[in-house]
Amino acid sequence: MSQISKSTLIDPEKKVFDIKDEPMPHGAWWWWFWLFFFNNPKNPEKPRQLMILWSIKNVKEVTCNYLKIKADNTGDRDILDGVVAVWYYDGDKMHHNYLLERCKLNIGENKLTSDAKTPTSFSINKDTNTIKIGDKFKFIAKTDSNNPLDKTTYNSDIYLANKGYSIIRTNHLKLGGKVEEKPIDGSAYFQRVFVNAPSVPWYWGIFHFENKAMLSYFNPYLLGKSLKGNVAFFDGNKNHTLSKMKIKRSGGKETPTFKVTAENIDEKISFTVNAYAHSSWTFKGKPLGVIPTKLVYNEYPATISELKLENTKNGETITQEDIGKAVGNAEHTTGLLL
Repeated sequence: MSQISKSTLIDPEKKVFDIKDEPMPHGAWWWWFWLFFFNNPKNPEKPRQLMILWSIKNVKEVTCNYLKIKADNTGDRDILDGVVAVWYYDGDKMHHNYLLERCKLNIGENKLTSDAKTPTSFSINKDTNTIKIGDKFKFIAKTDSNNPLDKTTYNSDIYLANKGYSIIRTNHLKLGGKVEEKPIDGSAYFQRVFVNAPSVPWYWGIFHFENKAMLSYFNPYLLGKSLKGNVAFFDGNKNHTLSKMKIKRSGGKETPTFKVTAENIDEKISFTVNAYAHSSWTFKGKPLGVIPTKLVYNEYPATISELKLENTKNGETITQEDIGKAVGNAEHTTGLLL
């Protein structure tokens, strides 16, 4: 889940489900990942959230929480062994393994479906994304021509030989639809990632503000030492990219806080990420048949407070009052999965 500085605009209807030409060596990993942030009538300060992930990892066996996953993806790319996973924060309670099931993923030109016991689907028609989870959830995520963030981008990079990644991402989409037949409104985030390289653990976050501002950050680390990280902040009018990022976690396991700072030549930013719920996936595998590896993937529905962006050259500042409340999701992973 890397933070990308140079991206190419693409047509999602043509690219999101096109995986035929990508390499698929042992250990390669695809996932289609949605985050939905939507209204909570009972407590507006803690918006409801749902994450759905369709995943394919090209290994013989891996365990996720209680589920042992075996795969044989040596044949047709249209039907693959995979997993569908969902957590749902209903505004009061986190449903950790709302869905966690091995299934066949059927991948077409503009649609992905699963044959899980609770059927799921994701389809694209021009500027509209439709995601269904059984009979309870129907999300409609649309682009907004007036919002510069509602553009889908593609980026890829090769590190060594054929090792690298590609990512398709839409940072912000207008969300509607129904949950248990009741209309919802909010925003959504989407990414489709292909990784063909070991990933070090990371901190990551995506946040949407009231006035169409958006903030994301990414900070990988290894053996407790921070690697290259950055913060991308769109203030509603202008993009700001800040590096030299530092992040400090405090508080308990379930609802921690993360203090974040970053800077560039002329600017510095600081803000606090406040988690209000928690879900977690633990992946275990033995890629070499003997040596076990484990990745703990924590996700935290969260808000942002105390945000301040300061231009150290001209003294101009942007604060939380200028951009309104934020809702989003913070990730903190530990370990390594090969």
